[in-house]
Amino acid sequence: MSRETDKIEFLKTAGWGDALRSVVPGDASARRYERLTLGGQRAVLMDAPRGAETPSEPEGASISERAALGYNALARLAGPEPAAFVCIADALTTRGFSAPKILARDLAAGFLLLEDLGDDLFARVIKTDPSKEGELYAAAVDTLAAIYRSSFSAALTSKDARWPLREYDSAAMQAEVDLLLEWYAADVGAKISETAKADWTAIWAALFEYLGAHPKGLALRDFHAENIFWLPEREATARVGLIDFQDGLMAHPAYDLVSLLEDARRDVSEDLCAPLIERFCEKAGLKNDAAFQTAYAVMGAQRNAKILGIFVRLAIRDGKPQYRRLIPRVQKLFLGDISGAIFADLRAWFAAQLPAVLKPPVTTAMVLAAGHGTRMRPLTNDRSKAMVVVGGKPLIDHMLDRLAEVGVTRAVVNVHAHADHLEAHLKRREGLPDIIISDEREKLLETGGGVVKALPLLGDGPVFICNIDAIWQENTGALKSLLTAWQPHNMDDLLLLAPKADTLGYHGLGDFYLGGEGHISRRVGPSAPYVYAGVQIATLAPLREFKVEPFSRNKVWDVSLAAQRAYGVPLNGFWMHVGDPNAREEAEAIIKEAGLKKAFSEKS
Repeated sequence: MSRETDKIEFLKTAGWGDALRSVVPGDASARRYERLTLGGQRAVLMDAPRGAETPSEPEGASISERAALGYNALARLAGPEPAAFVCIADALTTRGFSAPKILARDLAAGFLLLEDLGDDLFARVIKTDPSKEGELYAAAVDTLAAIYRSSFSAALTSKDARWPLREYDSAAMQAEVDLLLEWYAADVGAKISETAKADWTAIWAALFEYLGAHPKGLALRDFHAENIFWLPEREATARVGLIDFQDGLMAHPAYDLVSLLEDARRDVSEDLCAPLIERFCEKAGLKNDAAFQTAYAVMGAQRNAKILGIFVRLAIRDGKPQYRRLIPRVQKLFLGDISGAIFADLRAWFAAQLPAVLKPPVTTAMVLAAGHGTRMRPLTNDRSKAMVVVGGKPLIDHMLDRLAEVGVTRAVVNVHAHADHLEAHLKRREGLPDIIISDEREKLLETGGGVVKALPLLGDGPVFICNIDAIWQENTGALKSLLTAWQPHNMDDLLLLAPKADTLGYHGLGDFYLGGEGHISRRVGPSAPYVYAGVQIATLAPLREFKVEPFSRNKVWDVSLAAQRAYGVPLNGFWMHVGDPNAREEAEAIIKEAGLKKAFSEKS
């Protein structure tokens, strides 16, 4: 029988055969979920096909036997075993926590029917009402502390199911940090020698020794704002609904706390973190001393190293490119984790073997969208240039989507011409980056003054600075190339440069020469081979010397050029400057042709 037939039979047997079914967005695993509605009742179907993952660890297996079985066994993940979920769920609900009740089960087939905990994920509630963040995180911390104080037997049972509750041992922790070498390092083109791998293992083994200072407790292992529900109608720790705990192990008490506060998917307010750590320790009966803070940093480093590898794996192996957008946030968290003295050897290892990890990520952009678009008339008679549609979407969405692909989470967009229309469009956009408006309705400040005005919104930098009339077809990732080349210690401006011969809509003499080490210099003769392609990475400190008044970014580049801190990266592709209606029509034709070629090749 097919999987769908098996599913229908399971639902009929459970009394839910006539339920309306809708797909629930899945997580990073092979499990799939459906929401069921039957009359006034709701439930969730978990579909965990047994053949979709490598096996979990058999009881009594040695480390070498675990390694031979594969990643799930070595990292002590439940893998395809739903017994883990039902046993941990029952153990939690018996102790008063809000795990989903098990309504029906077929463990052999991999089907579970679960209580529906609703729609109020912490992340969703806080996004709707940011004032609730402190209350919800305090409740989550209280729940973690209560779970830590609870005792659990070495083997959990639920009716006919049994699941051993194992420890998060050094082999499991090492297997997870090794994902960074297997996936992240390979993704950035780093080749790690066997000697360097041995050094890596030794460094982590020494760090794991700091985790022995505190008794272990149950860690749910994926406790964050998109995996916990707000259930305010319940009392005390039951107000926090729990899911995705089947991989739970006995681990250091900081593990789930790190998972909550160093969230890969959202920024927890900085002023909350220290008080929440103190609150956890107080409720858990622990001292928030140097030993705990050190262990917290080690757990943070271990978890975030693992996530850097997992997110690349999800993007490449599992076809989920949206996880790349989260990598810069995780990298930033990881850099914070390893800033202490005990991580000196790890930092030195990265400096020698994988320096890309130590480079602060660029997660903020300034998108220059305030211009009148005079040369684009009549297309801009009723809209800004940013809203002119090319290839099926507005110019500004081309740029914002490119930025999101390389992990930009915040974009400051300046507005002037047809500002209301542009703002309304940006409010309707879904997904990253989050948009912040820099209002220039009263006075247009040009490409330099507009960025100076936006400085209070941009943070400390570095940032992408982008024009909206530049789109391109690339052979290799242009923005990723900028990020790879960015060196904040010796650069103030790093410009994306298009070879003049590979452009559309550009009719000038060229802008820059490109030196052997990446230095750029302005055209001084009748022509130059490179054109500024409308995107750069910049530090913000030099801009603080300028006034909020109309001026071009050329004045800022003059400063960095004189200081030998201006560099360029050539675009490997075809650049289109969409500055007038003719260029727009030509770009449309090129994009359409490329789309037809892609569709034909995929069909073939």
